[in-house]
Amino acid sequence: MKEFDTLTVTKVGQGTLPKWWREAAGLKNGGVVEVRPVKDGRNSILLTPQVKRKAGAKGLLTAFAACPHPIAVPRRHALPFK
Repeated sequence: MKEFDTLTVTKVGQGTLPKWWREAAGLKNGGVVEVRPVKDGRNSILLTPQVKRKAGAKGLLTAFAACPHPIAVPRRHALPFK
């Protein structure tokens, strides 16, 4: 059994999800969400937006920019030679 499925949220014609939730989840222009069962006896589901991750240097810079604290430069050390 799969742990979760995916659901595509479109920009237009998506009357099932509230507009305020789509805007808060970053799905104003559409996107993909993970759908997971909660297993609480009421057939509830949990919708989690999938964030598109940028690859390469731009994605790395974006990830570092989102850090709450500055990243300290590591101390250099001499490597042992044979």
